[in-house]
Amino acid sequence: MPHVIIEYSGNIAEWGDPATITGAVHAALCALEDLPVEAIKTRSAIREDYRIGRDIEGFRGFVVILFRTRPGREDHVLLNISETARGAVLAHVAPVEGKTLSVSVETQMMDPVAVVHAKV
Repeated sequence: MPHVIIEYSGNIAEWGDPATITGAVHAALCALEDLPVEAIKTRSAIREDYRIGRDIEGFRGFVVILFRTRPGREDHVLLNISETARGAVLAHVAPVEGKTLSVSVETQMMDPVAVVHAKV
């Protein structure tokens, strides 16, 4: 743990390269002292089938980062993780005239009873 799952709207390439963004988010989180670097698992997926409000012309896009971890980190640490991930995205995207990109980060606490883990 933790798991970092990044989802992109299918039009993300208009704002930035998804592989670069994924790498930047992973590197930024690995640089934080509050996270066990070797345990961070980051993956991403581009969602080709998506809807955003009433936008049928593709004028809107999104980057959603889901940060999943076990309970126990203090709120200020979790906020720093979220802000660091968001900042890494914002550093690697550029505005597109007439279009809007939404970048959000959500932190989810894993239920320690419901999540089992093993190393092989």
